[in-house]
Amino acid sequence: MNEAMLEKLESTFKLTANKQENPVYSCPAADLTDENKIKRLLDFYTPLIKGLDPSVGEVYMAAWFQGPLLGLLYMLSAWNKTPDLTLDNLTVQMYTALYNGREYYAVNFLVNNLELHDGPDEHSKRASWSEEKLSRFLSKTVRPVLETIAKAGTLKTGMLWSQLPTMLEYGYERLMESEESETVKHRMMSNYGIVKSLDGTVFGRSKNPLLVKFHRTESLASPDKEVRLKAACCLYYLVDGGYYCFTCPRLKEAERVKRREEYRAEQKAK
Repeated sequence: MNEAMLEKLESTFKLTANKQENPVYSCPAADLTDENKIKRLLDFYTPLIKGLDPSVGEVYMAAWFQGPLLGLLYMLSAWNKTPDLTLDNLTVQMYTALYNGREYYAVNFLVNNLELHDGPDEHSKRASWSEEKLSRFLSKTVRPVLETIAKAGTLKTGMLWSQLPTMLEYGYERLMESEESETVKHRMMSNYGIVKSLDGTVFGRSKNPLLVKFHRTESLASPDKEVRLKAACCLYYLVDGGYYCFTCPRLKEAERVKRREEYRAEQKAK
């Protein structure tokens, strides 16, 4: 794997080959399937992110897998390669980072063994290979962690799975609007379709939790544009100083109208 590939994985998909210096927290990803260890981690993590309720740490931890899932989709589509993304080959790294001058706690996954596995060249075989890799990641890496969080925490597994579809859709759209080749975009379209077509048993659910029909609403800034509502609430309103996002499905429409009017009045006054 060359430097450009490594940089892409780290900067965009929270997968890295670099061991974090002085991490705030680090552990083998396999520890995330140990109920007692998850309880201790949630007790440590929730106050760090200023959660006012235990559920905040639970949904934020579920969201750790947004990047790696998108990363796997990208690697399958752009490189026709993937490393081992099983829990035994990943290490959780929590560290402090800066965003717009403000410090926050970020998490990435160290890939211990970076050996890449090549997919088949034949188009007829590539789809089944991609399906196997996506199914394995979701069923063997993500599912056991989310189920352990549900056992140790306060939320049901369905709420944890619901943290993934919004970012998955966003990442897919960004790639399709990017300067990637038409070949990569065609493969991404195919692989994204595979994710949406997976049987619910892959997730331990009766239905595929990533198969979501998104609702849209008039944007904050312009009556001529629409934005997508999130698939589920991210519980930011339960963070110290937090609030309901404009695209939160829990936000009442009257409040959304009020926010639009206030924002547009402020912009007009400038």
